[in-house]
Amino acid sequence: MNAETGFKLREDIEPRNLHFGFDKSLPEYWHGGNPVISSYYDALSLTFPEGEKFFIDSVKNYAREIKDPVLKRNVRAFTTQEAIHSREHDAYNALLAERGLPVHKFDRMIKTVTRLARKYLPFRGQLAATCGYEHFTALFAEHALSDPRVIEDAHPFYRDMWRWHAMEEEEHKAVAFDVYKAMNPGLRGYLVRCIAMVIVTLDFVSMSTFLPMWLLWHRGELFNMRGWAKSFWYHWVAPGVWRHVVMGIPGYFSPWFHPSKRRVKPQVLAYRERYLATQNRAADMPGSIFGAA
Repeated sequence: MNAETGFKLREDIEPRNLHFGFDKSLPEYWHGGNPVISSYYDALSLTFPEGEKFFIDSVKNYAREIKDPVLKRNVRAFTTQEAIHSREHDAYNALLAERGLPVHKFDRMIKTVTRLARKYLPFRGQLAATCGYEHFTALFAEHALSDPRVIEDAHPFYRDMWRWHAMEEEEHKAVAFDVYKAMNPGLRGYLVRCIAMVIVTLDFVSMSTFLPMWLLWHRGELFNMRGWAKSFWYHWVAPGVWRHVVMGIPGYFSPWFHPSKRRVKPQVLAYRERYLATQNRAADMPGSIFGAA
């Protein structure tokens, strides 16, 4: 039990230096041929390179103040994992740019936003925002790994990519929160993280709505009603990706919330055992980096 956070810290966070070989042989609408669902995930990818860098910096702002050796080690593992995620999503987004999408315009915008956040938000606010975003990614990760329907229609390459990312997000879901609790205890720390979560939720929902629409506009698929209908069913009925995420938001506002309290299904943790250690995942590689299901 960690005296500063009140919870036992994980000691099994493992960075995996995996390179994905994105190339034009991969289908553009890689999730079941659906441009709307594919654009939803592509939009998420656009936010990751700069977003992950912001998360890393917000945790490293407190690095010298952390005393617990396990938490120090977890912070190093967290920053390594997030740096690798940022690198791989840069490669992902480069392929989107090769296909004619104006990725540079969004990249310029998000870099401006994160630069202003670093300049005007105190360290406490930056880390509180990171905790909020990490909660969202953890909710997506646990559903993607616990319900095969979330990603089963994807091209095998993208299926591996998103499951690998989800696996590591689930692993390190508590690190930023543990640092925040250790450095910002008490009522003030609780209120700041709640206010930050409200802002993060508004940003995440708006970004998850309008950024895919922006991509679809440039792809000429914005008015693909069949794609939108399937996307609505996918997000709100079965497998219900956004429904699952929305249900996980209220618990964050409890004073007793901790990411490690969320019950995780055994199949989520099983991906760590199934992972076949490798350094490269080529677009044409047969099978999966997770072996046989």
